[in-house]
Amino acid sequence: MEKRDGFYVVPAFVDAHVHLTVAGNVAEAMLRGGVAAAIDLGAPEESLPLRAGALRVVFAGPLLTAPRGYPTQSWGPRHGLPVATADGARAAVRRLAAAGARFCKLAFDARYAMLDAEVARAAAGEAHRLGMQVAAHALDADAVARALDAGADVLAHTPRDELPAATLRALRGRWVISTLHAFGVQPTRLRALADAGVRVAYGTDLGNEDTRPGIDARELRLLQAAGVDPLGAAAAAAELAGVSLAGCQLGVRALDAESLAAPAWVMIDGKMLP
Repeated sequence: MEKRDGFYVVPAFVDAHVHLTVAGNVAEAMLRGGVAAAIDLGAPEESLPLRAGALRVVFAGPLLTAPRGYPTQSWGPRHGLPVATADGARAAVRRLAAAGARFCKLAFDARYAMLDAEVARAAAGEAHRLGMQVAAHALDADAVARALDAGADVLAHTPRDELPAATLRALRGRWVISTLHAFGVQPTRLRALADAGVRVAYGTDLGNEDTRPGIDARELRLLQAAGVDPLGAAAAAAELAGVSLAGCQLGVRALDAESLAAPAWVMIDGKMLP
């Protein structure tokens, strides 16, 4: 970070949790809103590989889930990929990797059928063998325990539940994507994870209800309430995505949430956006 001509110059943001096929044609709005790259954590298999012009996108493809599991019975069958056996899970992961996926996302939601533990471990093991990161949709304490048992590297959301001390210890060194606003999660839940040594990445779950493209001041304020530096969470998101932000900068008048979310100027790939 530097000060130049009265502006703080900071790296452009990475949103570590989006759904571009749900959000619609938002790439340009994301770029103009200060987001240079994103991790898409749930898109139909037929949409792969995801491309969005100058917006850098890494992706997982559909969520691996149990037959009739989340999200196939809620926000659409095309966004879930049901797997019932370990061999089927491994084959599905290989197919997604061949389509360019760099993440594998597992679904654990007790409102619907749940992934069998052996099947989940097989999927995560194959993903790791192929050099992919494993993310998990896990919003309650039991789901987080299942995700850890499977070998997940990333919690795709801050869980709503207070997590047991043993679970927090087991999460040390792994990742959590914030998504506090989208799910109405109390900042204290994220604070407990950060204090336990979990790495916090900025993410909004763009495409969910009441989300919008670009840097979201609401999410930044919640990060600050959790004692997490928004710029640090943005840098963590870039590291998690494995993308270079060379030539992607923002000019902001101050380092508060509102100023970061309304950059005075945006540079992408060395070119100032008009």
